[in-house]
Amino acid sequence: MPKSQKTPVIERIFDLLYNASTGTLSRTVVTATDIQQAKQWCNSNLATTIKTDTNPSNFMKDIVRSRSAMERIWPERVRNLGWTGTQYTGDGNLLEFIPYVEGEAEIDYKPTAATPIFEVQSLSLPLASKALGRKDEPWLLQVAVNLRVIETHFAVGENRQIEALELNHLQMDIKLRKVQIDALFLAKRSMEDSDAHESVLITVEAKQEKERILIEQIARQVKAAFASTHNELVIPTAIVGIRKKGIYVVEFKAVHRSDIGSFTSPEFHREAMFILKPAVQGI
Repeated sequence: MPKSQKTPVIERIFDLLYNASTGTLSRTVVTATDIQQAKQWCNSNLATTIKTDTNPSNFMKDIVRSRSAMERIWPERVRNLGWTGTQYTGDGNLLEFIPYVEGEAEIDYKPTAATPIFEVQSLSLPLASKALGRKDEPWLLQVAVNLRVIETHFAVGENRQIEALELNHLQMDIKLRKVQIDALFLAKRSMEDSDAHESVLITVEAKQEKERILIEQIARQVKAAFASTHNELVIPTAIVGIRKKGIYVVEFKAVHRSDIGSFTSPEFHREAMFILKPAVQGI
């Protein structure tokens, strides 16, 4: 029996879609119905004891979020055949089989000894709010927004992509058709040879320390930002709450609307670690 009962469920779905003679899938997107039917088949044929009355949307979410879960749960045979998976939401869809690229799954962004460090005061957070601090994304986002962590990141440090004149938080928890953007910011910068200002969207994905920053998820956020606005430039970012230290920020290279047709994956640009002084409960 595999370490996780999710492993045979994934393998069952893959086998139903896979054409061994061509090495292709009849379709790559997997629905909630596919997962429920595969659970039932595994219980009946493989003696698994998988609950079929649970929320199917958590099936892939639990796999991709953890740094170790994907390696532990994903079927080795499926990976050896050249396929891995990613979360895929909207219209009853839950995951997508995507080609496996050696080394790609091991991308893991986290602060190192070389990461630039900046201190940020947390005294402006009310004590009542700090007392309710929890180790979850809503609290991480609330702290980052209230302490102007994104604004600070784009104002300090070396190798800045834009020289922002103004940067404002627009909204949190933006649920779009196929992706959710945890927070959205709008920067203003001067245009060359003009007195006009250009607007730059900044998307933010929030993660806890044990969770991976999912490149494919951020790519979908970029595409959704372009689809939902008329802006010509998007800078994707991610923040990670580092326990008893602060907030780690990863900034990816800006994406131009004219390049969205060929855009597949964000490229790393720079990082920074913002130490909260004093430390904040839950982060």
